Amino acid sequence: MVTADNLNLDVLELIFLYLSGNDLSSVALVSRSFFVGVIPRLYQKIMFRLNHAKRYPKLMSPFNVILLRPSLATHVRHIEIRTIPALKFQHHPTFILECTRALALCNNLQSFRCTANAIPPFLASLQGKEQLQEFRIHANLTTSQSEQLAKIGNLTNLCLDLGSWNVLDVLPRWTPKFANTLTSLCLFTANQLNETVLDKVLQQLPKLKALHIIGCGQVDHIAVLRLVSHTPLLESLSLSTTESCSPLSQPPPSLQHLKHLALDARYSMMSSPAPQVLKSILSHIQSSAPALLSLVMRLPEIKITVGDEFIKQLVELHGHTLQTLAFINCGVSMDCIMRISNSCLNMERLELPIPVKEITSFARALSQASNLQILIDTNIHSTHGNGLNVYLVQDNVRHLMAHSAQLRKIVSGKRLWKNTSSTSIDLSLERLPAYSSGTYWFMPRDMTDFGAN
Repeated sequence: MVTADNLNLDVLELIFLYLSGNDLSSVALVSRSFFVGVIPRLYQKIMFRLNHAKRYPKLMSPFNVILLRPSLATHVRHIEIRTIPALKFQHHPTFILECTRALALCNNLQSFRCTANAIPPFLASLQGKEQLQEFRIHANLTTSQSEQLAKIGNLTNLCLDLGSWNVLDVLPRWTPKFANTLTSLCLFTANQLNETVLDKVLQQLPKLKALHIIGCGQVDHIAVLRLVSHTPLLESLSLSTTESCSPLSQPPPSLQHLKHLALDARYSMMSSPAPQVLKSILSHIQSSAPALLSLVMRLPEIKITVGDEFIKQLVELHGHTLQTLAFINCGVSMDCIMRISNSCLNMERLELPIPVKEITSFARALSQASNLQILIDTNIHSTHGNGLNVYLVQDNVRHLMAHSAQLRKIVSGKRLWKNTSSTSIDLSLERLPAYSSGTYWFMPRDMTDFGAN
């Protein structure tokens, strides 16, 4: 007789691939065979967030567990550290020691992410990780630390947040170590980055498929669109636009493979030329006739509405291919919503501020989006006076789903509404995690990711 307790270990490991979080921990307590089967999955990804830091050291860190049982290190593939516990207004030295020692044992590490400003102690332990491919750090380093960082090679995905001038200075000399492997580069809020450095880097990365240059004050959209001529295989591009009306470089870059475009638009005045700048970007890249699947746009504040002319141009050029549209921190008029619904027949995911007070008109405008499956509210509605957040309620959700036949998921705040029936409306409500997904807002969307960075 076959029981769950005597199933082959390989079978158990396959079953546990469908579990995550607390479910994995609970399964480990069922029996010894379950414990053995769940260990590889349980320690495959180690995350340390704010809620863990608040309970440290009363709650033992996963890094300390690895030190107590070094054999567990062989299962670790991904490490993500978002917060470092504090002790007397500085990084907790015991935690740092646990991390560095445990990290040194994880020889099968494939991705490392540390968004806390605490990377220097980890640099030595990150050396010699032959399987390390994905790397995201808070890159505020000194000259000597940057030189140590530049010894890491063979990366496929590199993200540098808040890079200091020391890191940016070494970047062109670091690039050859992953010139043949890197497919994605992200430089986020690197105020010291200039066009000369970026030019030297991109010249060495002709195989790059994703480039994200966001919040780098000295490198505007004009420079980025000029330099992407070095990277003709780009499938994903993110850039910050300025109000500069200088003409874009000719000839336009060859971007026929482009599938995802993210625009971080900067406005400084109401009569800004930014709408014309955004339109000019769409026209500029159109010479390559890219078939955009997704577009993400962020404006400085919710009071600013996406221009009708921009939406008209967008749907005329890409309405037949767009599957994902996201408007963050900006308004979208009802006429534009209706135009999007009528033109983007393949749209599966839409992110925008949902006008709760105009929910009937909004539902009617969405009704033509015949393939829409996921709707995400990008605005935290705040009532005037008491400051309370206003989310969609069940009646709102039911009304929206009644008008959109394929709509199955609606996210508002940290609430995920699901319709589990294909023939009627059978609503269920899930609470999303209090923490964010950790992804950048401008990255291509994963259909299972409802978080912001």
